[in-house]
Amino acid sequence: MAHSIARQVHVRIPATSANLGCGFDILGLALQLYNSFTLTTTTEPGWRVSLPPGIDLPTHRDNLVYQAARRLFEHVGIVPPGLHLSLTIDIPLARGLGSSSSAIIGGLVAANHLTGNTLDRQALLAMAVDLEGHPDNVTSALMGGLTLSYTAEAQHRYLHLPFPPELTVIVAIPEFKLSTAYARSVLPAQVSRADAVFNCSRIALLVHALQNRRYDLLATAMDDRLHQPYRATLVPGMTDAITAAYAAGALGVALSGSGPTLLAFAHGANQAIASALHQTFQRHGIACQIRPLQADTTGAVVL
Repeated sequence: MAHSIARQVHVRIPATSANLGCGFDILGLALQLYNSFTLTTTTEPGWRVSLPPGIDLPTHRDNLVYQAARRLFEHVGIVPPGLHLSLTIDIPLARGLGSSSSAIIGGLVAANHLTGNTLDRQALLAMAVDLEGHPDNVTSALMGGLTLSYTAEAQHRYLHLPFPPELTVIVAIPEFKLSTAYARSVLPAQVSRADAVFNCSRIALLVHALQNRRYDLLATAMDDRLHQPYRATLVPGMTDAITAAYAAGALGVALSGSGPTLLAFAHGANQAIASALHQTFQRHGIACQIRPLQADTTGAVVL
C-alpha cells in the first residue's frame, strides 16, 4: 500500500509529572507547560534540527524527536529524504517533568500526522512505551489528564482518573539536572512486602481522595516507600521542602517523576506554598524556579 506524506506539521506536547508519590511507574499527570515541534519535509536530502538559543540537545540521530519520528516513518514504510525539525522548548530538561516523553510523543504524533494518521493512539502509545521504557509519562503526555497505566495480555493500557480542576499544581524546579537513569540506579532491586502493601493502600487512597475531593486524605495518600526515600539523597533539601510545603498549606507534596522537581497540590495558599518551597531550597544552597500550573486535559495536539 502506497503512503503519501504531507509537507509540514506543528504539534504541542504537555509536560508531565509521574508517580505522584505512591504511583511509581503507573501514574502520570499532564500539566499546562508545553514543548512544540515543527516537522517539515524537504526535497533536500538529510535531516536537520534547529534548536532554540541556549538549549543543549543533540542535533543528529541521538535527538529523541528525530528517533521517534524515524521509528514511525519506518513502521509505515515511508521515510522522507529530507526533514527539518524545529523545537520550541519550555519544559525544563532532566528535571522530572517529562521532557524526554514530550520529545518521543512529539516525534511520533508529528510523523503520524505527516503520513495521514496511519496509526491510532493506542498504537502510538505502544510505540512510545517501547522507546521510553516505562509508560507513566508518555501516556499522560499523549492522552492528557491524570492517567493510570497497566498491562493486560502483554498490552499497555491506561485509564483516565479524575483530577479536580480547581487544584493548582505548584512545581519547584531546582536549577540542576538529574537523569532518570541515575535516579533509577539508586532504587533497590527488591522491596519488602510491608512496603509493597503500604504503597498499594496509598494508591487506592489517592484515587478515592481525588475522585471524592477528600483533600484531607491527600497528604497520607501521596506518601511513598518505593522510590522517594532512596531519591531524597539526590535532591538536597527535598525532605525539608516537603515538610515546609505542608506547613504552608499544601494538600499533597511529592517528588515529580524522578526529580529533582517537587510538586505540591494546592487549593488556595499558593503564594505561601511557593515561598516555603523556594526558601527551603535556598537554605540548602539550591536555586529553584517556582511555577503554578494547572492540569492539562488535551494531551498531544496538532496545531
